[in-house]
Amino acid sequence: MALMNRARGLALAGVTTLALVAPLAPVAPAAAAPAGAAPAAAQTAEERRERTSRSRSFAVRSQRVMKIGGSLKGVPYRYGGSTPRGFDCSGFTMYVYRKVGVRLPHSATSQMHRSKRISRSSARPGDLVFFLGGRGAYHVGIYAGKGRVLHSPRPGQRVHTAKIWTSNVRFGRVL
Repeated sequence: MALMNRARGLALAGVTTLALVAPLAPVAPAAAAPAGAAPAAAQTAEERRERTSRSRSFAVRSQRVMKIGGSLKGVPYRYGGSTPRGFDCSGFTMYVYRKVGVRLPHSATSQMHRSKRISRSSARPGDLVFFLGGRGAYHVGIYAGKGRVLHSPRPGQRVHTAKIWTSNVRFGRVL
């Protein structure tokens, strides 16, 4: 560090050669473990703690998603809507997830591409459910568990929970 500060000082003073700099010390082989490194068993324990922390984080965030989404039941469908005055399907999921710090695009297919695909058996409340058709998703909602979806369905209806009506769905996780 002192060597770096001296070199900076010389450069600022206009000196272009570093004739006064002491030679560098030999470098230790790369195969040696750095001083203070934790043994493999401790790293594994650390990784387990991190995974547990992430799963707790998912649980907390998914509970917030369900609470926020549930509080919006009764809001009317509005084409292109993304506020509590009215939602379309992707505007609803975009709004709810933004409240927990996740930014999503305003399109069911784009949200599907942004999420990590998970199996139906891995899906948990708070995950996204994409209804497939053609080249992408024609509808999106929030998985509510037990084969149900919280969504903003279509004109004339309001945000509510309904049974998933087709098997042609994909589940995604963004939390």
